[in-house]
Amino acid sequence: MNAGDDRRPPRGGRLGGKPGRSAKPGEGEARPFRPERVRQPRRPRLPEERPRLPRDVHRDLRACSPPAALDDVMRAYGAASDALSEGDLARAGELLAWAKHVAPRSAVVREALGVVRYSQEQYAAAHSELLTYRRLSGRQDQNHLLADCARAAGRPDKVGEYVEEMIAAGVAQDRVVEGLIVLAGDRADRGDLRGALETLGRASLDPTSIEAWHPRLWYVAADVCQRIGNEEQARDYFEAILAVDGTFEDVAERLAALDRD
Repeated sequence: MNAGDDRRPPRGGRLGGKPGRSAKPGEGEARPFRPERVRQPRRPRLPEERPRLPRDVHRDLRACSPPAALDDVMRAYGAASDALSEGDLARAGELLAWAKHVAPRSAVVREALGVVRYSQEQYAAAHSELLTYRRLSGRQDQNHLLADCARAAGRPDKVGEYVEEMIAAGVAQDRVVEGLIVLAGDRADRGDLRGALETLGRASLDPTSIEAWHPRLWYVAADVCQRIGNEEQARDYFEAILAVDGTFEDVAERLAALDRD
């Protein structure tokens, strides 16, 4: 569960994630970021063997865990990674919630728990954990997820703020693109389709070299173009996606529908 080894671009996070989505995008007025209160977690079932963790993770856990509990926190963190790889978000969340109780100032635990809560569509809880991660680590590399949590809460002011902060901080391009997709989605939610397309344009819609995240970017741009009524441009983006990935989402079906019109 290493930030560098398991980012699965363009999704981001030690434990992965699904940016660009919101529970109820653009619905209602701003809602506060208030995660539900939870009871003190019980110690979960832990594996017997101590995992091999990346050096930066080990250093963080060692600095933030009580000495007597360090081995257990490391086992919990490693087991959470295994649980997530098996698609067991509930188990990963249980392990990380306990690790947070024991080592509340661990940036890697708070980040991982935030990404799991985001994956579970618990956006208020995810926002709380990822904001704590940002404060503890001083990093802006999960701002794309914070932005999507703000989008789910109906807070367009915070969506833009989080995205601009990550751009200013020089965060990796794949995550910046995810942030811009979230920002464009928020603007489209509120009826500003041209503003959404302009936002996507900041992410290199017409590149000299194609990156792994371009099909996703083009898909969102094509959708916005189609909603505006620019079907020719939408067709161009869909065709560009098929040239890179012939099985991406429902592109073939959408392109066929455009050709029938």
